[in-house]
Amino acid sequence: MVSLVQAPSMPPTLPQKSLKRDASHLSSPAPESSQSKKLRVAFDDRVDVRIMDDWTAKPLDLVKDEVRSALEGHLRPAADKDDGAYEQLRMVFISAAPSRSHDNGAVSSYTEAPSTALLKKYLVALSGRVSDLKACGKLVHAVLDVNWLGRDDAFVALYVRFLGTLGSAVPGFLRTVLDRIVGHFVEVSSSLGRIPNEPYVSRQQMVARLHNALRYLLRLIPSANSALAESLRGQFPNHRTASRQGYIAFVKNSLKTIEYAPELKAEIQTLITERLVKIDVEVQEELDDLEDEVDEHRVLGLSGLSEAKEDADDSDDDSDADSDSSSEISMTPEENHLRALRDTVAKLDSVLDLLFSHYTPTFASGKMYEVNDAFEHLISQFSTFVLPTYRSRHTQFLVFHFAQMSQAYAERFAGVLLRLATGRSSASNGSLSAAAYLASFIARGARVNKTLIRSIFTRLGNHLDTLRRNYESACQGPNLSRYGTFYAIAQAMLYIFCFRWRDFIMTPDDADVEDYDIFEEGEPEWLPGIKECLTQAIYSKLNPLKVCAPAIVHQFGAIANHLRFMYVIPLLETNKRLRLSSFRSLAAPASRDMGAARRENTLSHQSGEAHHQLDAFFPFDPYQLPKSKKWLEGDYRVWKGVPGMQDDDDDEEDDSSDDEDEEEDEFGDIGDDPEYESE
Repeated sequence: MVSLVQAPSMPPTLPQKSLKRDASHLSSPAPESSQSKKLRVAFDDRVDVRIMDDWTAKPLDLVKDEVRSALEGHLRPAADKDDGAYEQLRMVFISAAPSRSHDNGAVSSYTEAPSTALLKKYLVALSGRVSDLKACGKLVHAVLDVNWLGRDDAFVALYVRFLGTLGSAVPGFLRTVLDRIVGHFVEVSSSLGRIPNEPYVSRQQMVARLHNALRYLLRLIPSANSALAESLRGQFPNHRTASRQGYIAFVKNSLKTIEYAPELKAEIQTLITERLVKIDVEVQEELDDLEDEVDEHRVLGLSGLSEAKEDADDSDDDSDADSDSSSEISMTPEENHLRALRDTVAKLDSVLDLLFSHYTPTFASGKMYEVNDAFEHLISQFSTFVLPTYRSRHTQFLVFHFAQMSQAYAERFAGVLLRLATGRSSASNGSLSAAAYLASFIARGARVNKTLIRSIFTRLGNHLDTLRRNYESACQGPNLSRYGTFYAIAQAMLYIFCFRWRDFIMTPDDADVEDYDIFEEGEPEWLPGIKECLTQAIYSKLNPLKVCAPAIVHQFGAIANHLRFMYVIPLLETNKRLRLSSFRSLAAPASRDMGAARRENTLSHQSGEAHHQLDAFFPFDPYQLPKSKKWLEGDYRVWKGVPGMQDDDDDEEDDSSDDEDEEEDEFGDIGDDPEYESE
């Protein structure tokens, strides 16, 4: 910019005027002289010419005066208030925000924004008067909306210090400050790092700046920990509306905060697990509504993300990996619904993968205090969120996996479930669910040893025998609402037997049973007490084979008969003529089991005779999420048929097939076999 300053000089001489009338306007115009065509502009030596810097090179003292005047005018009593300078100051920061519409209708643009150098001066000026900002909410929000992530390191450091000063001096703004930072956990657009006339800043650098800012605030302000926990909960995205990429990014960034805020570890892990269970249950309900099993496998099998798409938050490509508007337009409503469900399953799959990745280093560290603390927290989350939730399908595999990291943890987890299933307050605390989880863990856990299997089975048998003796004298017939805990324990034992019968055969030196020599030396010798216990329970007036899930009863009857353990076929034929509904009206429920039984069967949506039977819910049956299932390799015991016994589903015989385990698992998931529906 050129500044023209006139040097002192004598006033110019004015031309003399004639008293005679000027008639020159009546004459013809004279031709222009050649000299007038060659006039040039020249700088006068008496003029001081200065080349100014950019307009943003405003002195700091002048900026401080502007800020002081703006704040004082705004803070005056209503009658004397003058917000002209205050609004101008606010617009300085609004113009430095990412381009978007504001409350006053203005749209900011980087092309009209002040430079980073000028913004630094305004931040310095505001930092000196931060106590005056308590009544300047609109100004503070404008400052918090500034794009600070894409500017130079000096500005970022100054801005973060200002946030710390603001949060310390005016605690009422602390939650707002944290909300602004946590709000970027879902997405940090690469456009934020492309400010004109500023060095380019990558997405990874901007994400790192977010966490550095949080680390500084947590260290500076003692109350920031609780405020951050509240902010994470409040800002947690809705899985129905958030993009897949954004939802996963938020969970990933939330887990990262644990690195510098370990005191928030339990709260953050709990928050993620709580939201994960909600997605898990919603997905299961949607899958149950699918008309055929093929669609369910399509949803689960195609839900995985490519590494490139999932790690989009680490790249600088702002393309929406989840959007395909052209294909959505041509889709039918049913196809759109299936697409949305597949997207939700992908979120579930990826978050589980993140949690497996998050916990694994702790268990691999060998630091027993940290490992024990992590495992106890997993059990606490399971007991609080998973166990009371009906038909959660995948979240429970976190504790399933880490409980098998050592036999001590397997015993601890099994012990918790056993106490819940058999304790005095078992009915009110979900004894039916606990029994199902215990049976499924013992049956499916590949690393659960024989000693624990036998111990749990024996203790379940002892409790079943106690319940039988308590109930049988007054029993008039099978009744789930009166004797729910008894039937839950009985069904757990039947299910465990179907998978683990080999471990109940006594051998010399306690060697493992080989399939080919089961009857080599006559009748097998069974674990003491289990045959007598099951026989007395099955042939009691409580008649558990009529109330337990038909799929499990059918399978147990076939295996027990083939192994010469017990012959129950005549009883099964008799039970076909028995109607459970006739026993419900014989007497009013007198047991605490009624509530638990009613809950289980109401939520299972069963009707008719099946409404009076236990649901075949065993929560560690096949895990099919494509991305996270790699963590369960070696943990999972697939169904293994009984030698010499022809399975009902005998069309899959190729032992060399790569899909052998998966095919056997489909048979092992006996609760889902439609052939065994109750008559």
